Amino acid sequence: MIDQEVIKKAPENPGVYVFKTEKGEVLYVGKAKNLRKRLQSYLREDQPYKIRVLVAKANIVETIVTRSEKEALVLEANLIKKYRPRYNVLLRDDKAYPLLRITLHEKFPAIQVCRRKRKDKAVYFGPYPSAGAVRQTLKFLARIFPLRRCSTAEFQRRERPCLYYQIGRCPAPCVGLITEEEYRKLVEGAISFLKGKAQDVLKSLRAEMEKAAEELNFEKAALLRDRIFAIERTLEAQVVNLPQEEDLDVFALARQGEKISGAVLFVRSGALLGKKTFNLSRANSEANALYASLLQQFYDEGKYIPQEILLPESPEDKEILEDWLSELAEKKVTIKVPKRGARKELLKIAQQNAREALAARLAGERPYEELAEKLAFTLKLKKIPLRVEGVDISNIQGTLSVGVVVSFFEGEEDKSRYRRYYIKSTAGPDDYAMIYETVGRHLKNCLEATSLPDLILIDGGKGQLAAALAAAEELHVLDKVDFCALAKERQGEGEKIYLPQRKNPLKLAKHTDILRFLQRVRDEAHRFAVTSHRKRRKKQGLTSILDQIPGIGPKRKKTLLRHFESLENLAKAPVEEIAGLPGLNRKVAQTIREYLQKAYLEQSERSA
Repeated sequence: MIDQEVIKKAPENPGVYVFKTEKGEVLYVGKAKNLRKRLQSYLREDQPYKIRVLVAKANIVETIVTRSEKEALVLEANLIKKYRPRYNVLLRDDKAYPLLRITLHEKFPAIQVCRRKRKDKAVYFGPYPSAGAVRQTLKFLARIFPLRRCSTAEFQRRERPCLYYQIGRCPAPCVGLITEEEYRKLVEGAISFLKGKAQDVLKSLRAEMEKAAEELNFEKAALLRDRIFAIERTLEAQVVNLPQEEDLDVFALARQGEKISGAVLFVRSGALLGKKTFNLSRANSEANALYASLLQQFYDEGKYIPQEILLPESPEDKEILEDWLSELAEKKVTIKVPKRGARKELLKIAQQNAREALAARLAGERPYEELAEKLAFTLKLKKIPLRVEGVDISNIQGTLSVGVVVSFFEGEEDKSRYRRYYIKSTAGPDDYAMIYETVGRHLKNCLEATSLPDLILIDGGKGQLAAALAAAEELHVLDKVDFCALAKERQGEGEKIYLPQRKNPLKLAKHTDILRFLQRVRDEAHRFAVTSHRKRRKKQGLTSILDQIPGIGPKRKKTLLRHFESLENLAKAPVEEIAGLPGLNRKVAQTIREYLQKAYLEQSERSA
């Protein structure tokens, strides 16, 4: 129980409070206008059962005073994202959605897909509900406004048109097959269309088509006619259009008990781009508090924020949220509850999508809580595992070895907690030593961040498990973290689960949900390990070459590694691109070019 004297002495300022267990596990993070009053409210006997359980489990309460309620809101969001406390509402799908980016600051702008909005002179469109929706938009734009998709580096070093030119999806500005003026017309058309000004685009294209026909340029007129038809068909398919060209996000939640699913509609320039559904976990709050938590977690720095957000009801601390969102978006952002008109119809669509998402979840989802309880019982764990992490090693004969950790939270991948460790202490192919180093370094980092996993799964058998346990014992965390190992099937015996303090491995039926989940964690760790090792091999090839070139010191090497990433990319780069990097000049770039040519010539002679 929390010491009531601590609560009585809490400051009466705005700030954030954190409930922790005696072992330092963060249970709940909250914000308050008056910290003392908010904390005293937790001691009332009429609190809901869940709140009473939280208070009973918490031994420590920490307070952080802020200068304003808005600062408290930002700090609360950051701490929830860092610790993912078990009693806070959590958004399961908080990733950034894809955006389209047109690089207006370049002579021949490119159209690219990205997930974060940078502070540059490019223009952004979206977000789109999925990568598939972005690909569909790109495919359509390539037919009517074909813009280059290659990177700046590829564009500068290209000597002949790429495949997109051959199939009519790029006008090949890289080799001068279109003038800057003509290319700019395509860029302006694409931007106008993406902004929702389709009628203006159609008017311009019709005038251009008529002019081409008058000049007897029938090939150009036919091309413009096809573009007009494509746009008209797209406009016919658009189901929702607002009278004004506005950007909106429309949220709705559907609830049954503690199960909550939601939907968000993306409206850009008055047209509905699409929708995305998501789930909330640990949702014990009232609706207005739920919507406030949802907006805090959905919009983080780098995500696109529209000028208007529609909700079925006003969220808690609405004015503070608006102020915070406006600051992030660098424009005025308002939160509204529509009562009539087109906005009310959009809200009804969002609510219907949320209800359908909840129905699908209830029909097909096996709650992770059930699986976690089975895991704890079957594997004889110390506690129910909310965070499960997988460890694997990848190397070739003990060289360029990489140890990785993947993380699953409540049964879902949490890629923000993925880690890779370049093996330092082992020179040869010693799998046990590599596991020992990886687990030891990872647990040390977790201890510093006070965020230990509940269960660590090792890819391997008894020996690999013993190495992991030795690392944990050295750091005195064996009483806090559970371990197991999953060995691959050999000679039809089935996959085996090795546990501490158990002589013989545990064998489960192939189709049990426990085994399937452990296999999923193990396979994801293996995928990440192989990818990380491949990336290290590429970088190592470039590093070894750079170490041999005169005039390339640590700073220049770091610049080249960061920009080119692989030897192949550097070898293809023109002298001008190399010379344009910070700290390099044409003379050094020429030296690099000559050294690479000499190295490739020697390699060819040896092969011959």
